[in-house]
Amino acid sequence: MTSPDDSVTSPHDDVTSSPYYSSVPDYMAENFSKAQLDEFKEAFALFDSKSSGSVPVQDIGTVVRSLGHNPSKTDVRKIQDELRKDGKEEVAFGDFLGVLAKYFKDLEEDPATELKQAFKVFDKKGDGTINVNELIHILSTLGEQLTEDEIERMLAEGNIESNGEINYDMFVKLITSE
Repeated sequence: MTSPDDSVTSPHDDVTSSPYYSSVPDYMAENFSKAQLDEFKEAFALFDSKSSGSVPVQDIGTVVRSLGHNPSKTDVRKIQDELRKDGKEEVAFGDFLGVLAKYFKDLEEDPATELKQAFKVFDKKGDGTINVNELIHILSTLGEQLTEDEIERMLAEGNIESNGEINYDMFVKLITSE
């Protein structure tokens, strides 16, 4: 015997077969590969606690972070304000894709932008610099770990300021130029 609740989709069901996700406009879907869309749908579904096809605008930063992006609080507020411009407090999956296309699509294509975003996390003062000792720690322990010699060669060409800070935009330009 089935109950009316049997038709409700759980976030753990195959999100590609969820009917409310099938209404993504073709022009929006063309911005992403099928693998990306599947990943986005899965993340979105985890935060769609009511299986309504939408998530609260206040959760958009968390959803984006679950995909590996690291927007600043300012960026998240800007996105939330844009999504709320029509007075809505819920964001549908198609609108979520619009956010990803507008704010995050280029991160996967540009290594320099990815590096800048990663370093921005460690920019405690928000002034575009990080402490050189912290940079050494990051380069030697996170991601593809570099040797002391590799780090020393990078820093020798970097412009370390007298206060022990390094401008990470300039540093990224240095290490990504060929």
